[in-house]
Amino acid sequence: MPFARRGPVLGLLLTISILVSFSHPASDQRGLVIQPEAFTVDAGAGFPERRTVAGTAGPRTLTLRATGYNSLPEQTSGNPHVTATGAQTQFGIIAASRDLIGSDLPYGSLVRIRDGGGFGNGRGAGTFQELLDGHGLFIVEDTMHIRKTEQIDVWFPELSTALSWGVREVELEVIRHGRDGLVLEEAPAVLRERPAFTAHVPGN
Repeated sequence: MPFARRGPVLGLLLTISILVSFSHPASDQRGLVIQPEAFTVDAGAGFPERRTVAGTAGPRTLTLRATGYNSLPEQTSGNPHVTATGAQTQFGIIAASRDLIGSDLPYGSLVRIRDGGGFGNGRGAGTFQELLDGHGLFIVEDTMHIRKTEQIDVWFPELSTALSWGVREVELEVIRHGRDGLVLEEAPAVLRERPAFTAHVPGN
């Protein structure tokens, strides 16, 4: 082959050789082959919906001090008929101390309450159990004064009942940790819904 015609051919062969060398996986001196990774996404396949479960790490039971309260102006910093979340006060609502709101009992948590009797002595254990069981589940929609810790406040429609309740020890069985947490058993629809901030307030 004439030398003039070899030039283009040699150039082509050199180019192919360089391309082939770059196409092989790189390796280090220890013989570890570093393979490139590629990810493909089928847009039509879709992905399963990921639901955030708030509360899978929360405790299932809590033993706490429990007091009772009623819709009295002196027992609240705002409208006595509206909770911290904007829900209208009613039996079935409880307030939790702020340390619990930020950890074990965030707003919207559903609990079952067991009456352990007077705090520190257990006197009258179970006295209020029929009343509590008659309602079933209670929901955290209010908060307590900043000085309170490890405590809940049960709302009662009558002041006399709140006073009779006194200071008790209760065991809470957490059915749902937070408003969007995993529900461990079926709850009434009224407790599954977020309270309306525009709820009607008696007297307004």
